[in-house]
Amino acid sequence: MTFKVKWEKAQSQHSLPTETIERMVALAYPDNRLVSYHLFEGGCANLNIKIQLDDQKEPLLLRIYLRNKRAAFQEQKLSALLRGTIPVPQTYYIGQLDTYQFAITEFMSGIPLRNLLLGNTPHNVSQIMDEVGIILSKIASYKFPKSGFFDENLAVTGKAGFPDYPQFLQECLQNKIVQATLPATVLSQITYYIHTYRHLLPDESESHLVHADFDPANILVDFMEGEWKISAVLDWEFSFAGSILWDIVTMMRYAHQMSPEFQDSFLAGLKNRGITLPSKWRLSVHLLNLLSLLDCLTRTEISTHPC
Repeated sequence: MTFKVKWEKAQSQHSLPTETIERMVALAYPDNRLVSYHLFEGGCANLNIKIQLDDQKEPLLLRIYLRNKRAAFQEQKLSALLRGTIPVPQTYYIGQLDTYQFAITEFMSGIPLRNLLLGNTPHNVSQIMDEVGIILSKIASYKFPKSGFFDENLAVTGKAGFPDYPQFLQECLQNKIVQATLPATVLSQITYYIHTYRHLLPDESESHLVHADFDPANILVDFMEGEWKISAVLDWEFSFAGSILWDIVTMMRYAHQMSPEFQDSFLAGLKNRGITLPSKWRLSVHLLNLLSLLDCLTRTEISTHPC
């Protein structure tokens, strides 16, 4: 399960006929013909299809939003904002066909960093993770007027992006799936730690750009100039304005299963770019992980999904 390996994929539950793909392409490029396409594995919700048009030298990516249709516009605005600072795919077209919201974007070459880290291909973990830290520092350099979730135009609207932690915890603990899965002693311990160390959790005082799914599954690397380098940061649909700790949480979630260089070099990359973490940031990360995993458990159907 490290870095989302063996997570359920949207592709195993949803597929599109060739005719539908051709119609989507025709809306964006009416004078071009679809030569070939390839459905990518790995997306946990949306569909990603590599497409080749007859007079285009480079391939494109057809991205179908099955979970949050609004995310197409959010990703388009973010890609324009980050262009030139962080390698992100640019959005060329957003359209709708029947019930499908889709976008055609720049195709970014490379393989998931997850595959490199968990595979047998020689690579320099320290160098790559230092670069990951630098990338995250650049993401966090973008600041918004207040914390919270984005609308289609990247304006922070509505309720702030941070829950009332005790209330959120209580809702999770009252969930039938949580109660059936975790012993009462564990639930009691969770309650104690969240209430005792609540002051270490992020509040609404920070409003930096947060990717919100920043982990090796959403980072592409490519072999360039004799070494592995980051070629793209993908999947920005969950992004919001808040604390950098949220992105550190997702990157560090499986650090205990990796070599020490994974964590040390990542933190060094952050530090060298001027990011100073709170003295008890590790405890904050553990607490946020705990809440995130509880939230995941509440959304799980035990009878149909593996634990």
